[in-house]
Amino acid sequence: MDKLQTIRKIVQSAFFIKFVILSVFLSSFFCLCIFGYIEQFILLGSIYFVPVVIVISLLTLIFGRLFCGWMCPLGFIFDLTYKLRVKLSRLKKLPEVPKNIHNKLIYLKYVILILFIILTYYLATYTYCSVCPIGALTNLSGTLLSFIILIGVILLGFIYPMAFCRYLCPIGALLGIFSIKPLFKLKLNNKCVNCKLCERKCPVQINLTKNIDQTECIRCFECVSSCKKDAIDFKPFFKR
Repeated sequence: MDKLQTIRKIVQSAFFIKFVILSVFLSSFFCLCIFGYIEQFILLGSIYFVPVVIVISLLTLIFGRLFCGWMCPLGFIFDLTYKLRVKLSRLKKLPEVPKNIHNKLIYLKYVILILFIILTYYLATYTYCSVCPIGALTNLSGTLLSFIILIGVILLGFIYPMAFCRYLCPIGALLGIFSIKPLFKLKLNNKCVNCKLCERKCPVQINLTKNIDQTECIRCFECVSSCKKDAIDFKPFFKR
């Protein structure tokens, strides 16, 4: 395994373990997802959660959706899910959603984000956490519905890599807004031979050789690890 991917797995595992441990000991006072922090800030008026939101927002403004690819507990599970499919089926290319459908579905998560914000504000309840798959992983407010959703999105992620993160996750939508113009960007350099190996390995189906969509990129760096020509850089936007 590439060193970068080894480091990412260690970081992902550490955050997942921390998430589970803190959830067990702190119960409903803990929520790792950014949307959960915002909900609790809106509903409880507590500034306790503000530093976490600020830190993750700043990281996103600087590095893009680093949270999604390195820290999110659900992202960790979905990452393992699609890689299990790859290993079992010995896939050389990741399954893709037809482009015309994919290009429309990526906006669905923004609709979901707006709906959850509205529901949170007007219903004054933990609307998101009550049906969120994250709730099924903890003792926050996991319900039968959240377990059903969790199983459903895991199965979906087994068929299409990171499907929940691509199309349904409101956290990904929120961070996507913050990563429209990140300080650090993935860029192709002049070593690229247009072999498209990076595209075959991208779990969120980005056309890297045409246009690297920074809002959709989860910074998993699978493309960087797969490129045999070192043709993909991750550096400040002002450096060529």
